[in-house]
Amino acid sequence: MATKFWIEKGWGESVDNATIEDTNIAIEEIIKIGKEHATFWVGYNDKEYVLKIHKDLDLFLIYGENQDKKIQTKFVNWDECRHFLEMYFSKDFSGLKDEIKLKAFSNS
Repeated sequence: MATKFWIEKGWGESVDNATIEDTNIAIEEIIKIGKEHATFWVGYNDKEYVLKIHKDLDLFLIYGENQDKKIQTKFVNWDECRHFLEMYFSKDFSGLKDEIKLKAFSNS
């Protein structure tokens, strides 16, 4: 199935035509690996929104025409991360941005 989503993993793997199931795999992998490369990115080809997710449960929403803006928040647990990923994969980008802004602790 062709999707316009992609995943880039800090440990050197990438997934084109990614699905929500691929993000669950990335979460399981990030939990198991060391901290050095413990980040993955999720993007959508036609939109300027990218999620950057760290093993320590930090999330960055990177957006803007030139990817020059970001909002940072921290998840309580991986289930909360999955909730944001489900919003992302449902293409509710503005709702996702609004929800992240409500719990943001850094906005630039």
